Amino acid sequence: MSDQQRFLAGLLLGAAAGAALALFLTSEKGKTLVEELKEDAETLGDRLRTETDEWEKQIEALLTRGKTLLEEMEQKLKNAGA
Repeated sequence: MSDQQRFLAGLLLGAAAGAALALFLTSEKGKTLVEELKEDAETLGDRLRTETDEWEKQIEALLTRGKTLLEEMEQKLKNAGA
């Protein structure tokens, strides 16, 4: 099979798969599937935003705690040197 024949076979196979997918997605089952996927994606997005917000709060708390500890150590070193 030549490169040109393989290319045409791949093109036809891709077109057939695309047509089958289009038919499925426009059917009632396909529309239901797409709607469920949209809902799941929205739920996942909401969960991700919530988790990200929580991580941000935890990181801010850790940074604040680290800064406080550094300031305390700095003060102790100054007091020890005085």
